[in-house]
Amino acid sequence: MTAPLADSPALAVRAGWLSLVATVLVVTAKLGAAWATGSVSVLGEGLQSLVDVLISATAVVVLAASARPPDRTHPYGHGKVEVLSSAFQMLAVIASSLYILWEAYRRFGHPSPVRVDWGLAAMAYAAVSNSAVGAYLERVAKRTGSTALGSEALHLRADTLSSLGVFAGLLLVWATGEPRVDPAAAVVFVLVTVHLAVRRLRELAHPLVDGALPDEDLALLEATLRAHPDTRGYHHVRTRMVGAQRHVELHLMLEDSLTFVRAHEIAEEIEQEVGRALAGAVVMIHYEPYEAEQAHQASAHAADPAERIAWTKRTLE
Repeated sequence: MTAPLADSPALAVRAGWLSLVATVLVVTAKLGAAWATGSVSVLGEGLQSLVDVLISATAVVVLAASARPPDRTHPYGHGKVEVLSSAFQMLAVIASSLYILWEAYRRFGHPSPVRVDWGLAAMAYAAVSNSAVGAYLERVAKRTGSTALGSEALHLRADTLSSLGVFAGLLLVWATGEPRVDPAAAVVFVLVTVHLAVRRLRELAHPLVDGALPDEDLALLEATLRAHPDTRGYHHVRTRMVGAQRHVELHLMLEDSLTFVRAHEIAEEIEQEVGRALAGAVVMIHYEPYEAEQAHQASAHAADPAERIAWTKRTLE
């Protein structure tokens, strides 16, 4: 797993600005082509990209806000601003898609001639620009862990597919002379966009409700804890994602005979090891004596077999 770069916030903000500038150029080309061609599919693409301009501008602000360090009112940092922003982005995409579907339905019932030349040029430019910028954003999102850039890369990937679909639809209009092909192509690729947006919303729901880290991260956590020679057991493990930052809290059992100072040193060692294993995670460990805690659990949970079984699984023999 790749650890976040030291300048991750600055890199993410620069990528956000690049996306904003590229999206403004694309939407200008699409709306100009929509006016010149009278194509509903090109108009739909222009409106989707107009929404993307707002989304890209929001992403720049959000990336700067999410990079702010923890404070008294936000002790876990401001990373969830990115997640909330990404969710609103997906809702905006779905809302604009509904409008495009309505326009396509209306135009299908009352077809009008479509001039394809400027539409083809605009869609080709949009596909090339969005493909290149989207690939860059995806790389930066993986290196920085930014959910906002991840959503922005998804927008651009979906926009690339839509632009290619509209390009193909305009070619069919030119080849067949049938103007109804234009709104039909708009419907097909808007539905693809809505599918991608809904899937992204489902992914964002997990960190929004403080869902645990994925199984591969939990496996790394367990392996790191078990690898340390002083670990006797652990329990009360709680994990979550706050933006791009992983957070881990747990109770660690150590030998009863250790001094308070030595137990504290070991706990700090393990915090650092877990942090390195989980790409710079923030780790908080509460340490406690093994034998004393075993006795407490046997007494406090003697009447709860399920709790005792769960406890035993977390104890290293």
